[in-house]
Amino acid sequence: MRSGPFALLVLACFLALWGGKAALAAWVPAAHEAAVAAPASPERPMIVPPKPAGLTQPAPAPDAAAEVPRLTEAACLARPATLHDLCFQALARQTAAEDPASAARTCARVVEEELHDECLADVAEAAAPAHRQEAVALCVAMPRPRWRGQCHFGIGLALAETDPAWAFGRCAHAEAFRDFCRHDVVGEIALADLEAAVGLCAREEGDALTRKSCWHGIGKYLARRDATTALVTCLRATPGWRGNCAHGAGWGAAERDADAALAACAAAGPYADNCRHGVAAQLKRIDPERALALCGRLADATLASRCTAFVRRAPVGF
Repeated sequence: MRSGPFALLVLACFLALWGGKAALAAWVPAAHEAAVAAPASPERPMIVPPKPAGLTQPAPAPDAAAEVPRLTEAACLARPATLHDLCFQALARQTAAEDPASAARTCARVVEEELHDECLADVAEAAAPAHRQEAVALCVAMPRPRWRGQCHFGIGLALAETDPAWAFGRCAHAEAFRDFCRHDVVGEIALADLEAAVGLCAREEGDALTRKSCWHGIGKYLARRDATTALVTCLRATPGWRGNCAHGAGWGAAERDADAALAACAAAGPYADNCRHGVAAQLKRIDPERALALCGRLADATLASRCTAFVRRAPVGF
């Protein structure tokens, strides 16, 4: 999801330089790194979207001056058979914005079932800004529920900046991924139109997990840019979810700098431990021992227990 033109550049270079290698392994984008955005109700955990296939190593920093190589059918067919699926998937994504119908036909040449469905979801997302109805039709026609839901999620992300209300509404069609969709889509909206994002979460639609995932998304996405702004915005959340929003802020800020995130948490007043809990959730990925130590320093015993349980929990696959 949201691979963008640079990902196509990387894939094209990979295909050119490493044609004889085995197919690429799975990669989880940053937006889908965890099974839950915050401690969830044990009755209904948040469901993680499918993991897109991609590069085994992190991509280097993009070169703004580099041109994206244009793939062709002939170029894909010239590659080893083991790379045909990935090449056709990249070709479909490359042509989706101009001609989604042609791109969908290219996806039909992808044999492996998961990659085929991922290809259609990629096409829908890339096409959505200019071909909204065609993108929706592609999602609706997908037979498998998990990729159908992922498809609607993707086009919601694609329209988050330009049509917030419509983009957020797509999450109602994201099926099992509805809450994850709301979390990420409202986060993207917050970066472009904070008032729109706050207004959408203030509707307080759905059950507890659905509502708190909305505020968590605002906190997390804003903190990726500025933790202070995120924590101030969290004070505008529905009172019961302010701590959850602060958890998201701590998590998002820690993605950039855990020490700076902890410094910001100190100014979060009654929600400082929620914020530190979010920092620990992010540290789980890179320094679980430090995460556990941080959980143990939380003054709120309930939060400390939840924090420790989350850090010790094994990663959830799909």
